[in-house]
Amino acid sequence: MAPLRVAVIVLLFLNLLALALWKGWLGGGVPAGEPERLSNQLKPEAIRLVAETRAPAPRVQPEPSVDPSVDAQEEAPPEDRSALQSPLACVAFVGLNQDQSRELAARLARAGSGFELKETRLEQPSSWWVHIPSLGSREGAEKKAGELRRLGVNELFIVQEAGPAQFAISLGLYKNEAAAGRHLAALQERGVRSAQVLTRGSSSARVEVRGPVDALATLASDLSDKMGGTARQACTP
Repeated sequence: MAPLRVAVIVLLFLNLLALALWKGWLGGGVPAGEPERLSNQLKPEAIRLVAETRAPAPRVQPEPSVDPSVDAQEEAPPEDRSALQSPLACVAFVGLNQDQSRELAARLARAGSGFELKETRLEQPSSWWVHIPSLGSREGAEKKAGELRRLGVNELFIVQEAGPAQFAISLGLYKNEAAAGRHLAALQERGVRSAQVLTRGSSSARVEVRGPVDALATLASDLSDKMGGTARQACTP
């Protein structure tokens, strides 16, 4: 009976071992059929959607702005750049009459752009006139002349030409103010109270011309030859 009991125990142990392997209790079990295999493959809770990560696009540096005037100056021929950088000069023509100032302005206009003209009118005294202002009529002037002769003033004449000085009495014309002043004082000592001194002169122009130094030097030399009787002076550019 002992061997039979041992055999039953061994057989029972083998059955238990097979059951444990079949159930997977020992960790190496085989999946029980196709449903279990599919359930092991599809696990929705284990699936994660991962967004595609891309490297950032390279940053494009903006093109540096270019000043068109700078390009134009850099690309200009050497002679153009020298003209732009030419220093300015100034020449003044003094003592021009009205016709000469007009001729100078016309010549500058024909010379082209780049020159600037500034004209100033000057009144230059040339004589000092001792006289009695206009009496308004010939009769008034002749009456006054008779009074002067009675005071011993015989060097006089009545102005006849039409204008503001018509019927004035001229008592002398002098080239300097001092001489005119001495004569007026002598007349006053004789009792002549209405005589006075009037400065008489001529009008002239001072014309300043500014422009590039090289071009102005040539132009000024040419103008000096054609502007006889005028003086040429330097002025501030």
